[in-house]
Amino acid sequence: MADQLSSVTRALETLRLFTGERHSMGVTELADLLGCSTSTAQRTLATLTEQHFLRRDDETRTYRLGPAVLHLSRAWRSTASLGSMATPMLESLAEATGLNATFAVPDHAHMRVVASIDGAEGPLRGYPMASELFPAHAGAISKAYYAQLPHALRARFIGDRPMARFTAETKTDPRQLEEEFLDIRARGWCYSQGEYDTNVAALAAPVWMGKEPLGAIALSSRSPFEVDDHLVEALLTATTALGRLLTRDG
Repeated sequence: MADQLSSVTRALETLRLFTGERHSMGVTELADLLGCSTSTAQRTLATLTEQHFLRRDDETRTYRLGPAVLHLSRAWRSTASLGSMATPMLESLAEATGLNATFAVPDHAHMRVVASIDGAEGPLRGYPMASELFPAHAGAISKAYYAQLPHALRARFIGDRPMARFTAETKTDPRQLEEEFLDIRARGWCYSQGEYDTNVAALAAPVWMGKEPLGAIALSSRSPFEVDDHLVEALLTATTALGRLLTRDG
């Protein structure tokens, strides 16, 4: 039983080693990272490949994440698991600020709401926000996330396709949007007013899962509000706390 548990632990540790900076690994590299023999690393990689969690590149003799990981990721995001983890923090944030607190994750060229808590003024709309989609190019919650992506990846969602103009404040010029994304990335948060919903204002910041952006949390209201240091601090505290909860060290 102990050997079986050790094998499971090694397999999970192997999957955790894949990040945005480490896209592939060979047997020797994995053995060094896990502190095990090359034969043990080879068996671990072979097992994960058989179960489609990894796929092998025969030319380079390295391994990359496989389709089973994508399946689990989609299943996790489509269930209430992620939303239930975020909800307590959103409740505290909404109570502390009086504003609506929303958490969303990327869904191709949109952000999909997974949890939302009403603030003191009540709901922004006449229906629940869960599963609501926001376009990548409009609104603080979208821009706070997409600003963190490398330019080449962001360009796949913004700029190479027609972009709808929802209000007079919606930007659709790719060059203007790119300049704004760079500013947001440097600042660490985004404020928008009336870009997607007329008069609705929002302050948003990204949620990081380790070194990878996972989504964004936004504070929003049906009317403009002042963005001060205390409000930004409250938002960043929430995004940091959620990120820590979702990472290994949380």
